[in-house]
Amino acid sequence: MNAADHQPAPGHEIARLLDDVDAYALRLGTSRGRLLDVVLISRATGIEPERVRSLLAGELPEEEPREKNARELFRKALFQQRLRFLQRTRLKETPAGKEAYGLREISRATGISAQHVSNLLNGERGANHDHAARLELFYGAPEGFCSRTEGAALITYLRRMVNEDLPKLATRAVLQELGARSIALRSTADGAQIDTLRDLLPALDELVKVIQGRKADGGPEGGRGRL
Repeated sequence: MNAADHQPAPGHEIARLLDDVDAYALRLGTSRGRLLDVVLISRATGIEPERVRSLLAGELPEEEPREKNARELFRKALFQQRLRFLQRTRLKETPAGKEAYGLREISRATGISAQHVSNLLNGERGANHDHAARLELFYGAPEGFCSRTEGAALITYLRRMVNEDLPKLATRAVLQELGARSIALRSTADGAQIDTLRDLLPALDELVKVIQGRKADGGPEGGRGRL
């Protein structure tokens, strides 16, 4: 038994993360649908919008086959699908409007022959790690974009939401409720800051309750606007 056998199934992990999203939605007085933009998720993961909706609704993600030949075919098809997604969604600005990058442009920028890029787009060849990284960099996609299964891609997106974006959003909401006049949380906060935000949220919630209780009793608001 290897380490992968101890990992939770992608479907279970997605469900767990969505439970966390729902908890934040309840805290923020909104809904899961308002927090999770299907179009943004699609662009970030390379999963088509309709498929994103299905996965968020509970449909199980497609997993990589265990059998070697089937696995290689799966990876080849996945790479082709994601590369074509990038070609279709990461466009260049021209006087005539937005257009897809040509094979020669991609070749000049990546050092991969135009013929090989064409073969990759048509699914006639598989990509090695180096070529995949160059193409992802060219299109401004994160490393691994073209190779992550739909389950892994969605989990990566949801983990960032739950571990970074939503704690910051919830903290801002609580501070605003406390009357903070200026809230500055870095969009590129490191892990330590995010952990601190998560740890602070319960204490901030209690502070809100105390202040609300004082207001209900007609007492002083206690330093409103000084946070």
